[in-house]
Amino acid sequence: MHLLRNLCYFQIFHVVQKHHYPQFFRQTLEVPKTIVDVLKKDGAPIRECVQKINDRMHIVTSIIDLAPMEMEMLSRASREKILDRALKPIKDSYDYILIDCPPQLSILTINALSCADGVLIPVKTDYLAYRGLTQLQDSIREIQELINPELKVLGVIATLYDARVSDDKDILALLKEEYNLVGVVKRLAVAKKGIYDGLAVVEQAPSSEIAKEYTAIAKMIVNGNFDREDIENG
Repeated sequence: MHLLRNLCYFQIFHVVQKHHYPQFFRQTLEVPKTIVDVLKKDGAPIRECVQKINDRMHIVTSIIDLAPMEMEMLSRASREKILDRALKPIKDSYDYILIDCPPQLSILTINALSCADGVLIPVKTDYLAYRGLTQLQDSIREIQELINPELKVLGVIATLYDARVSDDKDILALLKEEYNLVGVVKRLAVAKKGIYDGLAVVEQAPSSEIAKEYTAIAKMIVNGNFDREDIENG
């Protein structure tokens, strides 16, 4: 497996409370500067906002209320490339930069897609989430045509899948038929326990089914191979 020199995780939205964060992220949540300081007009240099988790993983955190930041971004020239410009000084310092986006297609998500090499789409196995994929795909195609022709859709990750629910099975079958399905993350109690304990599931229960699935997805990212044939319907 390719040895990581460094990985940086960018959180451009914030929806969870501190005590629900994995233990290795908790220390970074109360920091003087976040991604918001980077995205502001005449913002802070990105290096000033990077927090060290360990020797191979760094993080740039966000804040809960991003509405004022989004309004400011919408009024600026070349607003869809703000994040791209901010990332340039550190791009060569990392093997991988992961950008965590809000679920809605906002100016923040557009910024992320405008500077990304590839996008992985997590989608809950229910009908409304499945229908929302069409709109997202249309938006991605527009960004590919107008802003970032190098952007690739790497695949879809089915989340919160419950094999006992027939609708979940139907949606999973559709995802596998219509998209490049690279992972299925099931709705399991062990994941919730990890949240309450402040641990990632790969730490909380490394031998669990869900931890193995996350590990398989991570290996696909590292190896750059998003062809997966071992996923069964339900």
